[in-house]
Amino acid sequence: MFFLSSSASALKKKHLYYLTIFSTVLFSSWNNMIFAQVSVNNSALNNLGPAKNIQPKSTKNKKATSISKHAKQPTNPAKISQSKPKQTQAAIPSIPNSPPPNPVFRDPELNVPLHPPAPPAMPKINPKAQGNVVVNDQHTIINFKGDESELNEIMMKTVMDMANVLKRNPNVQIYLNAYSHGTVDDISTPRRNALNRGLTIRAVLINQGIPATRIYLIAKGIPESNTNANPDYVEMVRSDLVKDKK
Repeated sequence: MFFLSSSASALKKKHLYYLTIFSTVLFSSWNNMIFAQVSVNNSALNNLGPAKNIQPKSTKNKKATSISKHAKQPTNPAKISQSKPKQTQAAIPSIPNSPPPNPVFRDPELNVPLHPPAPPAMPKINPKAQGNVVVNDQHTIINFKGDESELNEIMMKTVMDMANVLKRNPNVQIYLNAYSHGTVDDISTPRRNALNRGLTIRAVLINQGIPATRIYLIAKGIPESNTNANPDYVEMVRSDLVKDKK
């Protein structure tokens, strides 16, 4: 036979309750049977007395209460809520007695160069340059050899003679149609060669006093037709002869 005693305590809503339970358990094994006996001390429960009525602590913020004490209450909240905003009337602009003056427009400023550009360098005569000249009533042809663009003495004299003609006729312009040999697959190289030849003749004319505005250079490259036996040439055509031809 064994005796077991236990005591239990419970805390609920911060009220203390004491519960003493004396338990006596009697175990016996008789015919494979188990017997248990529990006894409760009622006098211990009666001695506890009634539960005390304890109020829970306040969870309000102390700072908030202190601020609310010092906050000023409106003297007359009814009047403040009923007050209407004042309406202000915009000032009427005055009407001028006379219209505004007319705007003054300035003349556009033109970027006019103070001096003419420097003329190109005068080409030098190359006695070894292979070329010839063909002059007729319609135009003057200066033939070159291969990819050359330099002038020999005869070619230089022909260009200077054309400059003298232009000086005597200030209203006449000159057209320089430059050509060069080449292939259809590469049309850029013939045009560059033709341009170099035309610039050489143009430089001679400018150094002889002919304004650049009277000289029209056109680098055509490969000739379109076989009007000239040599594909490397520069054709000088006066504008007055073109009009007579029409």
